[in-house]
Amino acid sequence: MSSVAKAKCPKCKQEVSVEEEVSTQPVTCSSCQTTFVPATVVAESNRRFEIGMYVVMLLVAGALIGYMVITGEGLPKADEPDAAPAAEDAAADQ
Repeated sequence: MSSVAKAKCPKCKQEVSVEEEVSTQPVTCSSCQTTFVPATVVAESNRRFEIGMYVVMLLVAGALIGYMVITGEGLPKADEPDAAPAAEDAAADQ
């Protein structure tokens, strides 16, 4: 059982369905008679989607870093000096 690949015609934007095995072969759109390769159209659409996702991830990361800087959560905490060893030495001397 083969799956069906759907691609939109680059000229008229009408959806064309072809079997996935033959999606690398040129197809002619029934409404505008444009010949195109569905696999190329699908790959271009996927590329645009991936670039959009990368841009969104960069914006979210920038917003998170900005929030952490504003609230001070991103800064390392200063180590507090231990008062316990001095207190133990004083207790041991007595």
